[in-house]
Amino acid sequence: MQCTSRLFSIGSLSIFVGLLSGDLGAQTGLDELEEKANRSKVRLQTGPARWTVRATTATGAKFGVRVVSAPPNFEARVLLKPDSNKPESFARIVAHSGKWAVEEFGGLKGIYLPWEAPFSYEVVALLLSEAWPPPYVRAGDHTLRGKTEETLVVRAPLSGAQRTLAESFLAEAKDMTVKPGSELDRNLVAIAGRLKEGNRLRVDARTGLMEHLVMGNLELEYERVEWLDELPEIPVIRNFPDFSGPLPEDRDGLVMIGRSGAWRPGYPEMDSGGQLLNLDTGKIVRIPFAGSACMPGCFSDERTKVVVTSRENDGSGVGLYLVDLRKGKQMRLGGGTLVGGLCDHPTLSPDGRTLAVTFSRRRATRRIHLLSPEHEKPQPLGKAQDIRSLSWVGDGSALVGLVAGPRGGKEKSGSGFRIVRFGLDGKETGIRDDVGRFATVAGKDSERVFFQDRDNLWYTCNLEGKEITRVGDGLKGLAFPAVNPDGTHAVMLERDEQERSWPVVAELVSGKRFPVKVERGRWLLPAWR
Repeated sequence: MQCTSRLFSIGSLSIFVGLLSGDLGAQTGLDELEEKANRSKVRLQTGPARWTVRATTATGAKFGVRVVSAPPNFEARVLLKPDSNKPESFARIVAHSGKWAVEEFGGLKGIYLPWEAPFSYEVVALLLSEAWPPPYVRAGDHTLRGKTEETLVVRAPLSGAQRTLAESFLAEAKDMTVKPGSELDRNLVAIAGRLKEGNRLRVDARTGLMEHLVMGNLELEYERVEWLDELPEIPVIRNFPDFSGPLPEDRDGLVMIGRSGAWRPGYPEMDSGGQLLNLDTGKIVRIPFAGSACMPGCFSDERTKVVVTSRENDGSGVGLYLVDLRKGKQMRLGGGTLVGGLCDHPTLSPDGRTLAVTFSRRRATRRIHLLSPEHEKPQPLGKAQDIRSLSWVGDGSALVGLVAGPRGGKEKSGSGFRIVRFGLDGKETGIRDDVGRFATVAGKDSERVFFQDRDNLWYTCNLEGKEITRVGDGLKGLAFPAVNPDGTHAVMLERDEQERSWPVVAELVSGKRFPVKVERGRWLLPAWR
């Protein structure tokens, strides 16, 4: 699956257009449909059943998922090219007694806690999260568009998040050069039309379960559930290596990091997922996030919880989530304020009470928002601009960020990146102009800034941009720093001529490097605090 940092690409627009398709119709029979859906939902959660799901990704890859369920246990088999003469076995997940036995054919094999298997392809986790056919949920503005013996078609207006994202994209498109008749032009026309028409839902008339969904970059076709009279046998697998241990008591060496396990030199970029890496042992598990791949943000609650970002399943942007690493539970953050756009760069204040995050609905215009117990809604801070990263100063009085674009909007030579201090009163103070692409707060008391200069070497300076010191020999060849909570070391990424990358730990005074026990591959965006 091709990964993109944009909220939309031409490839994914067609999927989004499908999500927004809709028709008008008379409102009849929806009460009965909802009752069937509720009964089926309970039956799926408590009784034995089996079914098949067919999925198509934005790149055109086709998968099938065959599920046999005996709650709480299940067996799911993922097939590639399911409708061909020779479907290929892709993955198998067997849930039994609260653990998952996971087998990727030609790849991963082991026993893990739910959602913690570090899948080589993140699409496996996404397929599994959407493999259970969701029940129809009625809203007051739904209308019945069509009806047969097998299927009901229901028209549903767009959700607020879907509408917000579509409207912001159309507003941004006004500044684009769009060739008449091009794919982008056709998609823009289609999005404008679907804003008026809404979503079209296909529902199984007998069960009230959904037959067809488009979830972001994934199109799903659910076959009718077969209810079973007897409990099916769910195998017990004991011969796989067991990686299902609890969260370690010593969590100082635990980092979050993005990884694409299936990537090899010469491959295009592939979807990466957020994983937990123990720097001391090299053990890797997936951040237990149920759904689309999440990406690292920051730690919380004595490093037992993490804040991550993830593409919303309904295609409405990138959301902010809190994941409990011990319980494997997650909750969305930001309420209605942080919907229909892109959340990025979450960072927690030194006292653990205020979470800062950037949010945008248009490219290159991110605005800082603060989430704290003192306020019911996220509070905006400062103006919208191209902020690339955020970190807190030691006393929690301000944030430091890397901002793209010339100071004051004036054209000048140089990289166009500058380090800025954002006071909690909204005041901005420049720290250094014309630096490289990375900067973050470091030092024992978070009183210094660790940054890359235009020579691609690494330095520290004080919070006024003075007292510049090179780190060791300059840490040449390292990028994407994530500083530890003590501010003394950073995990960074090194890369070779084959474009393989891997994490390295660097001491921020001497510049001494320490290897991490991992294989070279595609690693990105580490987070240590």
